[in-house]
Amino acid sequence: MGATLATFASLPPRGAETPPRPNWDDVSVVPPAVILVMADAFTTDLEAMTSISESLNPTAGQPDLGVYMSAPAPTSDRLRPMLRSALQSIVGDENFLDDSGTRNEYSKSTLPKSTYSAAIVRPKSAEQVQQIVRKLGEFGVQWHCFSRGKNWGYGDRCAATDGQVLIDLGRMNRIVEINEELAYAVIEPGVSQGELAGELLKRGSRLMLDVTGAGPDASIVGNILQRGFGHTPYGDRFSQSCNYQVVLPNGDVTHTGFGDIDASPVGHVYPYGLGPNVQGMMPQSKNGIVTRMTIWLMPRPEAIDGFGFKTDDDATFSQIVDCIGRLRQAGVIDSVVHLANDLRVASSQPIMQSIQSGDGPLTAEQRQHIRKELKIERWNGLGGLYGPRYLVDAKRDEIKRTLGKYCKVRFFKQWQVNLLKTAAEKAPDWRIANRFKNFVHTISDVNDLLCGVPNSNHLEGAFYRNRPESGEVTDAGLIWTAPVIPCRGDDALTLVKTMEPIANQYGFDLPITISPVVPRAAVCITNISFDKRSKSQAANATDCHMQLKQAIGEKGYPSYRASIVAKR
Repeated sequence: MGATLATFASLPPRGAETPPRPNWDDVSVVPPAVILVMADAFTTDLEAMTSISESLNPTAGQPDLGVYMSAPAPTSDRLRPMLRSALQSIVGDENFLDDSGTRNEYSKSTLPKSTYSAAIVRPKSAEQVQQIVRKLGEFGVQWHCFSRGKNWGYGDRCAATDGQVLIDLGRMNRIVEINEELAYAVIEPGVSQGELAGELLKRGSRLMLDVTGAGPDASIVGNILQRGFGHTPYGDRFSQSCNYQVVLPNGDVTHTGFGDIDASPVGHVYPYGLGPNVQGMMPQSKNGIVTRMTIWLMPRPEAIDGFGFKTDDDATFSQIVDCIGRLRQAGVIDSVVHLANDLRVASSQPIMQSIQSGDGPLTAEQRQHIRKELKIERWNGLGGLYGPRYLVDAKRDEIKRTLGKYCKVRFFKQWQVNLLKTAAEKAPDWRIANRFKNFVHTISDVNDLLCGVPNSNHLEGAFYRNRPESGEVTDAGLIWTAPVIPCRGDDALTLVKTMEPIANQYGFDLPITISPVVPRAAVCITNISFDKRSKSQAANATDCHMQLKQAIGEKGYPSYRASIVAKR
């Protein structure tokens, strides 16, 4: 699909001599207006692209690597010697990988089925990426690119189909610039959120990074290009980025916005250019490979206060969602609030590891027991307030006045969290004390995210009732389904009542988080966790995911992010 977007050619200036009729088979002369129309036609969701690719790719569907991870690649997948030699000359022998062991490792995925690559190349610079895509284009070989490969639950490092060349950008890991005055950083795709957060701490920076729950090793660029979101006022991460350096499918390089004006600093601080904004064409697409990006960092405010609330009543939950939406629209809450059901909160707790997925969905009695042990309720919300102390205090008063009509709202400061952690460390190993420890553990982990500190503990949620012995996420079975709804209580309840019975019917629980990423809409993160060693569970997980997507689609709730799971 991306081959039609070979270059962003310029329109002739007014008054210039009319050029001859272009040869539309030569994509290098396609003007921007035509490119935008093409992009609109070709930028479909990943499942649609997968079905097209499978019809063109003779090796598609060969090894089922979600269950049979040791299957060797068919001979037809191997690259021609001339192409192998060319790629080796670009990145060096040590960064061109096509042995079976390495390709098996790169094919590991949390999904029921995986795909198998022809080779892996690991460039160090944008110039090497240019050479790679040009050479692959010459030979007509498809490619799939990733930053650090932590796209768990959606496809990990796998391409949509077998036989593609994987372009691993993990070696491109430079923090090019941190600008304290204008509050931005320029980074490459291989930079993790742990590395940038650590560098800011090391420098004693006044700035902080919005982080996700994906752990310290997750790529910032990769997450932004999937429109991932975090917790702070900068939680809509894509909207806090600009000035993409992009290698196009023909190997040319472009910059979004004003980033192509070398002598100007404006590209780092203003997201638009003159004319169409092509930055929106880059996420969740193969329109180009982003090799550098500017992200905006948040000046660390005087006060960061967390607040939490909970309810067991669905009607009250609906009213809470409506209230959060109004507070978001009014600007009282300007960060991402997360509303999680009991299963989501419990998913990262040790209590869940004693209940295996083969036992079917939890009973009402089991869920009630878990809620009692963890001091949670059916619905649990948490958010952050940011700004000068006087402004945060005013926001607290307004939240008490409005949200407090429906539930008790508890606020906490950093020093209070630290005090709780100290008390939990000194508490005896008694049952009632363990409940307190679990509560403190949950509050402390979430507080880290509110304060821009990535935390690996949240990854435990990926192992929900299926923690593999290796402790590696890719050895667990996990599929995310992530619909978007209007930020209204009725829509939230409709979504839950639509999805939860389907998951239960297939033998799965459904952890749910509803997050108003923008003031008028919420992204709902749900997951199916299963045992990949069980062929029946893997098949049920695929069927369940497809049924969920169909059901939410019929309700008018599309997914904000797609996986490579396709119909078998």
